[in-house]
Amino acid sequence: MTGGEAAVPSFAALVAPLSVEEFVARYWNREFRAWPGRAGRFAALIGWDEINHILATQRIEPPRLQLVKTGKTVAADNFIDMSGPNRRIDAGAVTAQLAQGATMVLSFVDEMVPRIGALADRMVEALGARCNVNLYAGWRADHGFDLHWDHHDVIILQVAGRKHWRVERPTRDHPARGEIVPPPGADDVPVFDAIVEEGAILYIPRGWWHVATPVEEPSLHLTIALSPPTGQDYLRWLVDKAVAEPLFRRDWPAANGAEASAGFWRELGDAMAALHAAHPPEAFLAEQRAERSARPVFTLPHFAAGKMARIGGGSRLRPASKRGFAAVHDAVSGDHGIEAGGRLFPCSTAVGAAVGRLSSDRDVPFDALAMGLDDGARRELEQLLIRLNAAGFLFVDLGR
Repeated sequence: MTGGEAAVPSFAALVAPLSVEEFVARYWNREFRAWPGRAGRFAALIGWDEINHILATQRIEPPRLQLVKTGKTVAADNFIDMSGPNRRIDAGAVTAQLAQGATMVLSFVDEMVPRIGALADRMVEALGARCNVNLYAGWRADHGFDLHWDHHDVIILQVAGRKHWRVERPTRDHPARGEIVPPPGADDVPVFDAIVEEGAILYIPRGWWHVATPVEEPSLHLTIALSPPTGQDYLRWLVDKAVAEPLFRRDWPAANGAEASAGFWRELGDAMAALHAAHPPEAFLAEQRAERSARPVFTLPHFAAGKMARIGGGSRLRPASKRGFAAVHDAVSGDHGIEAGGRLFPCSTAVGAAVGRLSSDRDVPFDALAMGLDDGARRELEQLLIRLNAAGFLFVDLGR
């Protein structure tokens, strides 16, 4: 099954008839929600032929590919051919395990299928959360994972077939990764206990218990895993900032008595308040966005051949690293430029400001980046982008 950007639903289309604002206000991080299905709705995202092609042509093995049955992970040596120097998927063994009730889990399928990668990018843009997409396929009536909760929010897209889902309320609000959380009681009533039809959507917030079971037919769904930053993330971020302050590096004066300890505590309190005020949420969220890995874009043979096709107005640009580019001024030489990978790429102040607007979480068209620049500055910007790409710091889609 093939399809381009038109095959990728927007976030607004997924949550309709709710508006995005209504979904965020009523459900996001709060409540479970189910939307009814429409057969074939997600068929253009991925199909069985494409899955067969991925399994046959890519060297995938655990943990990227897992087989899970009734809560237990099938050992890799049961379906990976480990004889000789090359490890390959044993197609016959995988098929036999699936026929016996195992569920196939293919993680980070957004990195394998461009349409699903585009879907993940749309979720990032809409919700400001890290996102990856996993694929689950089952055939029999055995569940894969036992009743469990995830440390991230999930949106389920039922691509093909049907699946039975049971969802129960959390037993601890907003649990963190690695926490031990008591399971629901045997007499707890599920909030959802039904067969999900092809084309249906489920939203399950972090911490809500759930289990999915095939119903003796081929079933395929995508799990969109969404991880917004948390208050704990902000505290860890502040700790990194605190390293620059000598007071936070000092030893606690425990040996000097209660009065010295109390005085130090007061100093710390004042310093923490100042640290908090100096690093507002806008700065924290901006760094969170900058730390997301950029999705790679290749335009071979153009750049690798050393011949640069001219970057046009529709060319789309994105930093190749987790962080964007910083416009800098060298106080010694007086040069203005862009810093990338510890290197300074000289450029005018206006061009440096333009490149500094690039973000690792979205593509930016050249025309949008060059808006407001005169013809000379546009040519300078193009040449700088070519140098950054040649050095491996920038992804460019020429938009042919």
